[in-house]
Amino acid sequence: MKDKVAMVTGGSTGIGKAIVREFVANGVRVVFCGRRNDEGKKVEAEIRSIGGDVIFVTCDVTSGDQVKKVVETALEKFGRLDFGINNAGIMGENHPLHEYPEDIWDNVVNVNLKGAWLSMKYQIPEIIKTGGGAIVNVSSISGINGVVGINPYSAAKHGIIGLTKSGALEYAKKNIRINAICPGAVKTEILEELFHLAKDPIEAEKQLVKLHPLHRIASPEEIAKAAVWLCSDDASFITGVAIPVDGGYSAK
Repeated sequence: MKDKVAMVTGGSTGIGKAIVREFVANGVRVVFCGRRNDEGKKVEAEIRSIGGDVIFVTCDVTSGDQVKKVVETALEKFGRLDFGINNAGIMGENHPLHEYPEDIWDNVVNVNLKGAWLSMKYQIPEIIKTGGGAIVNVSSISGINGVVGINPYSAAKHGIIGLTKSGALEYAKKNIRINAICPGAVKTEILEELFHLAKDPIEAEKQLVKLHPLHRIASPEEIAKAAVWLCSDDASFITGVAIPVDGGYSAK
């Protein structure tokens, strides 16, 4: 993978940040994006300080023009694009389906599903030019199972799996492998915030851990290793699948 080029959306925090670092550890040059400029620039500086060849671009993935700019930056900076990891996403709020606010529903679906589609739309033509490569879309166990209260998130994550499978069939002859990963609970800043909002944060974490047969929550680095592995030649005959990285949650 050395000297190849990856684009990572939602790369400033959590899973996305870990993916950027994992690519760098494998010699890949990375363009990553996120909505918060200060946070993104901080991550860029951190990774450059350890020798990583990365660049951050501010981007709202619901905007085609902004996503296109990220791809163009990869071409201007590194001259090619080999891999795309489409990780940007938001959870939204917790409401019964019939009471869910329409504006929040639209935003959750747009960021998670439309954002993945727009990223693929602009990544694929450039990956074709390099002779092929790989795309990994980040879905969720909520894209495999139904989840009460976060209906638009679950719907969008299910949609990402459909988008992944359809894209894999469409671009197999162009030598582009397209897969999805479906993380379970991951120890990120967002999850920590959710715990702190609970009446009993320690008990909330214990209950979430119990849902995973491995009896723990994943680290972002564990999810990152799966995503980057799917881009490697070790996964050269894998396309069109959605792989749970969930400690056994979806096996129940």
